Amino acid sequence: MKKRMGSICGMLFLCLGLWGLPFQGVCADKLEDHIKMPLLKGTEWQHMTPDSKVAFIWGAGHVVTIEHALMNQITELKRDSFVMKVVEALAGVPMNTIVAKVDEYYKAHPDQLEVPVMRVIWDTMIKPNIKTGIAGRPLK
Repeated sequence: MKKRMGSICGMLFLCLGLWGLPFQGVCADKLEDHIKMPLLKGTEWQHMTPDSKVAFIWGAGHVVTIEHALMNQITELKRDSFVMKVVEALAGVPMNTIVAKVDEYYKAHPDQLEVPVMRVIWDTMIKPNIKTGIAGRPLK
């Protein structure tokens, strides 16, 4: 049981690290140099089944939910982070709506299939619905 929890915690921290990197001043094109797991991009998204797309959003949502719950329980963890921006902008938005918006983006921008899915979600669904950027930085 401890071994399984360690694996789950390890994956959680990996996912949280991957989520935070693109929005902390690291250039998206250089991001893959820093991580071993490639970012999910439109080229792969276009070939995924609808269930796989929902599963991706569901998994990302679980990471956000866990981090948000930890911040609420452990006050030292509270910070104006990517997770808080996702909560602010997407609370109550159904997963199928997020999938549909990503599908619409890549359909409308077939020349941008190299843009990571999380960047599409940030640019089209999160950023337009938040007041300030991460850590209170101005939105650009």
